[in-house]
Amino acid sequence: MKKSLKREQIELLKFEKQLLGLGAGIGALSAGAVASAEQAVGGVAGDHADKVKEAYLNLVETVQAAHNAVEVSAVQVGARLLEANGVPKERTLVEVAKSLLGTG
Repeated sequence: MKKSLKREQIELLKFEKQLLGLGAGIGALSAGAVASAEQAVGGVAGDHADKVKEAYLNLVETVQAAHNAVEVSAVQVGARLLEANGVPKERTLVEVAKSLLGTG
């Protein structure tokens, strides 16, 4: 495997871990924030929280596409893929992110 491809995989896996950490934070914060903000501004808070979650999931889907592209490249050169620690192989990054937000 080319060193640059291996480096890309490692950096992408590190970013995926950070992204999932962000999702856990978004899920926890948005639940509490919406509850207290709704008293002050009504349903607008929930709408904004939903938009943040939607934007986060769009980002995760984009990263998943990049992950898939790197995977295809690695397979083409006959390399074994690096697995992200803590992310079971049978679940995609998008599935884990949705689970963290309580939407999947």
